[in-house]
Amino acid sequence: MVFLISHNAAIPQMGRCLPGVVYQERASVYGLASDREGRILACRRGGDRVVLPGGGLEEEEGEEDALRREVAEETGYQVLAARSLCRAWQYHNNRYAKPPANKHCHFFTMDIAGTRPSPVEADHVPVWLDPGELVATLTFESHRWAVTVLRGMVAPP
Repeated sequence: MVFLISHNAAIPQMGRCLPGVVYQERASVYGLASDREGRILACRRGGDRVVLPGGGLEEEEGEEDALRREVAEETGYQVLAARSLCRAWQYHNNRYAKPPANKHCHFFTMDIAGTRPSPVEADHVPVWLDPGELVATLTFESHRWAVTVLRGMVAPP
């Protein structure tokens, strides 16, 4: 049940398409949750990489099911509710022994459970960051753009 969206001008394409590289199309989901101080949940990965929690859909998995699974694996939080925010495409060239991908990113706002058990994936460290700091440190252009959409600084297509 993995859905790939068709590319159209209303959905922004981000990242850099390298000449001669064949990109696999990959459906992915990411969540944006805010705390009472207005900070947004993110994950630190291997040094200076900062990403929104989420990732690729598995075979026969729906978007909201994938979001719940990925957020739990990467942060330990449970998604209570999710609402579609925006979509973007993101070229991703450095995937640690995985082939290059053009990710079909679906961003959701989400409500999460108030307490956090340990995440399953040890290479993801959950952090709450001020939106301005988060935009300045996120690794992917599409993730930075989604935060600006959430903050009302740009309108989704």
